[in-house]
Formats: sequence, structure tokens, C-alpha cells
Amino acid sequence: MTSLPHLKIANDRSEFINVLQLTDSHLLADSEAFLWNDLNTRRSLVAVLNHIQQQGLLGDLMVISGDIAEKAEPEAYYWLLERCQELGLPVYCLPGNHDDPVLMDEILNGMNVSTESLVTLKNWQLIFLNSVVTQRSHGHLSKGQLGFLNRSLADSLDLNTLIFLHHPPVALGSPWMDAMGVDNAADFFAVLDLYPQVRGVAWGHAHQEFHTERQGVQLLGSPSTCVQFVPGSEHFQLDQRGPGYRWLILLPGGQIETRVYYVDCPPPAR
Repeated sequence: MTSLPHLKIANDRSEFINVLQLTDSHLLADSEAFLWNDLNTRRSLVAVLNHIQQQGLLGDLMVISGDIAEKAEPEAYYWLLERCQELGLPVYCLPGNHDDPVLMDEILNGMNVSTESLVTLKNWQLIFLNSVVTQRSHGHLSKGQLGFLNRSLADSLDLNTLIFLHHPPVALGSPWMDAMGVDNAADFFAVLDLYPQVRGVAWGHAHQEFHTERQGVQLLGSPSTCVQFVPGSEHFQLDQRGPGYRWLILLPGGQIETRVYYVDCPPPAR
């Protein structure tokens, strides 16, 4: 991953760290194209960004946790790059199964946007993992990714840690979606269990809100900025909820407070 040393996060605004998580935007090269349920995914992402700004929720940084583009088209990444540069805060992007990680590294590195895999601020460390398996829907954490995770945790025992990846590392109760989670989640948790400073794990991919806890670690699934899938469904099924995103507040003592927001975005006349 490319390192951008000029990306600076202000450490004097608050004792808290405010993080926005957006995920699964499924952007298309054609600005007028539609996906599920007659939804324009660029329009839904703009609705989310507008809601964030209207609510005054722009914080210290934003994480976009994969499936940025539906078909990994360069035009979709360039469009996102322009939108991110309008925000005025650091934005960290990690890949999903619909993305091209190499293309992301080429395009989504500049100004305030980065595909870096780790950032440290105040007494927190954020780790961004690549769980993508080329041309497959499920996730897998390679030996290289697990080694990077282990080294990053071992080198920062004094830092509270929040980990982001694209694929869910736990079953969500939807058989069709659970088949597309991280297939070596046991290896992932074996590393996490060695390090008590890990406070949370957050992901996308499932297009639904999810929140549970495992051995004191919060496990957080976040809604998509386009459409949601019905939780607990046996087969693919669209939910009626609109575009969404997650807001996280990282406290100095290691606690994580979080809330999910949903946005109204009626489809345009066609």
C-alpha cells in the first residue's frame, strides 16, 4: 500500500476520535445508470454525504470499507476521489469483492484519500485489512494479511485498536450471506485473542446493520450507502430501508460508542 506522510489528523480538536464508516456504494461508471430497485448508487452516496454534513457529523476521518465500485471501473473511483476531496477530512479506502485493489491503489491515493493499511492517532490504532479473493464473493485473510495484523498489534500493545475489513468474520444468520463471509475467521480470531487492546471489528459486504460482542470486542456490521438486505433472510431479499452509514466515537479508555443512520433517498423519475 502507498504511504502518504502528508495525511495529518488533528489531535487537538477533542479527546475523542470521531470516525465515519461508509461501505458498499457499488458505484458505476455511467452517472445515469441504475442498480437494484431502480437506484442510482451515485445519487444515494451523495444523499448520505449530504446527510452527514447537514447533521454536522464530519469527524476526524472516514473509512470506506469496500465494494466501492460495482464493476471496478476507473471512472467510478475517479468520481469518488472528487467527492472525497470535497469533504476536508482524511478518507481511507479498502477493497471489497467487487473492487480491483490494484486500480484502487493507483487512483485512490492523493490529497486526503488513501489506501494505507494502518493509521495511528491519539491512543488508537486503526488497521485496514484486505479480505478479497479474486473473482470470488467470499472473503479470506491471507497469511500475509494475518502476519501484518499480528505485527501491527504486537508493535502497539499500548494502543486501543479498531480493525476494518470488507467481509463479515462471523455468521449473521442469513444462510446465503453467511456463505460469503471470511472463510478462515478462526485464524483471524486466533490472532485477535492474543491482544487485549483490540476493541472492535467493523465490516461491510452484508448490506445490513449488525452488532454483537465477542470476548469484550465489539463486532459491527454496517449498512450500505445504496440498498440493504433483509437480516436473517434465507435467500437474497432487499430491505425497505434506505441508504445508511455508521458513526463511531472512540474514547480514550478504549470504549466505542456507535450509531447507524439511514437516509431517505426516493428514486428519481425515469
